[in-house]
Amino acid sequence: MSERASRNWLVLAAALCVALALAGQALGDSVVPEASGAETDRAIGRAASSYLTGIRSYAAAALWNRLDPVMHGYYTAVSLSDQKYMLSTIAAVQALDPHAVMSYPVGSWILVESERVSDGILMARRGVEANPKSGVLKMNLAQLLMLYGDDMPGALEVAEAGLADDIVWTDAAEQYNSYAIFGSIFKAGGRTDLYDYVQAEIERIDAEAGD
Repeated sequence: MSERASRNWLVLAAALCVALALAGQALGDSVVPEASGAETDRAIGRAASSYLTGIRSYAAAALWNRLDPVMHGYYTAVSLSDQKYMLSTIAAVQALDPHAVMSYPVGSWILVESERVSDGILMARRGVEANPKSGVLKMNLAQLLMLYGDDMPGALEVAEAGLADDIVWTDAAEQYNSYAIFGSIFKAGGRTDLYDYVQAEIERIDAEAGD
């Protein structure tokens, strides 16, 4: 999607947000006519916030759903450095919905492959900050820090944090693949204890998948 098209989506989303916020205010006025001014304001604020969050998430999903099939279809054989056209859309997706998890690995790898290493790592960090329980985003940041950031201590710290019990994985395959990358980081960083741990976990996940 072109940068102009992305801007058009954002303008549309903004217009919808305003319309829904006004509708929320009217609804709040109609359902709480006896409430005090402060109570009405709070009710309207809650309704408007809910509407705005929902429409932003919807707009982000609409943008990503237009982009993802193109990336995995027509441009499958195209190198990431030649897919910079996606960056404006990815930035729009993240601005609308910071919890659009998969936009961060895609965007950060396009940036580093385009020799914008600091920008790529910054995007990966923003992803982790916005989604601190996401295992795949911790894996992404740790891998970039090791491969491109020349920061093995940082990579080890992030990778170890990715082993916590409260980390969220989309499915077993995502955890399996991420643990394999964590393992390579621990091995390179001399953390044989953590390397042995993830190897045991990989075997466990593999065995459970076989069952």
